[in-house]
Parts: sequence; structure tokens; C-alpha cells
Amino acid sequence: MSSTSSALGYPSQLGDSEIRLSQAAQSKMAELMGAAEGDAAAIRVFVGGGGCGGMSYGMTYAETVADHDSVLDGEGFRLVIDPVALNYLQGCDIDFLADGTSATFVFNNVFKSVGGSGTCGGCGGGGF
Repeated sequence: MSSTSSALGYPSQLGDSEIRLSQAAQSKMAELMGAAEGDAAAIRVFVGGGGCGGMSYGMTYAETVADHDSVLDGEGFRLVIDPVALNYLQGCDIDFLADGTSATFVFNNVFKSVGGSGTCGGCGGGGF
């Protein structure tokens, strides 16, 4: 794991052992941050109930970065994940796929650490 800053042992900075972004995902996140209106400080990855594997995964703009958040700084973007979401996303690969009029972030290898299938095609539940 990367360096830790919290008493809970979660990394303050994310690395490839926690989450990996494809070049396409990184480029799209930089584009989204460049087009963000208002006070967007980062892109927040979140986990919620109700996906096909019991959980859904999404992204939204974050106005602040909390002390307990884990951060991934990329070229032109900042990605943040809270400790609860990181538990479900540990080892995740995030890609961005554009096919004609359809474009989406895809979360792969999610939920493996707690017994899930490890795949999710980004069903469009919230966020970007």
C-alpha cells in the first residue's frame, strides 16, 4: 500500500496497488476537470447499494477533499475515494469506453476482496 496518514491505516495517496486508471480514463477525467463549473476540487469515486453485484460504482465532482480521503493526483485531475468506498474498490481498474454515442467509465476487478464477481460494466447509476 501507499503511505498512510490516518489512524485507520488507509493510504493518503493512492497507487497502482489500490486503484489503476487506463490512459483513456485519465484523459477523460482531465477533460471533465477542465470543463467543471464551480468549485470542483476533485472527482470522487463512490460506492452505493443496488448494483447487479449488490453494489454500484460511480463518480461525481467533489468540492472538498476530506482528511480521511485517499487521493490519486494525475495530470489535470485529482481523484478521491473515502475509506468505505476504498474497501470495495481495492485493486480496481477504471477504464473509459466510448462507442459511437455511448460513453462510460467501466469499473473492472471491483469487489474481489470481499467475494464479489470482480466485474461491473458501469450501469449508469449516478455521477458522470
